[in-house]
Amino acid sequence: MQKTEEQITANAFRFPGIPACVQEFLLCILFHLLLPFMPLLIEAVVLNHIEPKTLLLFLSVYPLTIGVSSQSRLLFGLTVVISLVYSVFFGLATGGSSVTAGVYRVGYSSVATAMFVHMLERYNRHVAGRELCLEFK
Repeated sequence: MQKTEEQITANAFRFPGIPACVQEFLLCILFHLLLPFMPLLIEAVVLNHIEPKTLLLFLSVYPLTIGVSSQSRLLFGLTVVISLVYSVFFGLATGGSSVTAGVYRVGYSSVATAMFVHMLERYNRHVAGRELCLEFK
């Protein structure tokens, strides 16, 4: 007895797809956490370095982008404070004052911590809670 094409297709091995909830989580990480780094990457490629003022501007704006997309009031409040502090450092650097390396280290740590906490929050929302990041129809 010969199998029909439909029977062969139905029984063919299929690679498992990425579950929709994991796709939502990864899409959110891509758009909310990684895409804002593009200007830094472009500057690093074009100039072979990142200007300190650019980095301070990034450190003053990026935490706020995380905070406004968070459902955590505490994370929102902390990222507003971080953004305000680094806005002051950006203003000082623009005015000619020097900023120490410790300021940058604290900035990196603050951003990394905010990203980690937000990633956990997004996992809970998209993987555990099955919430959509972007709705495509």
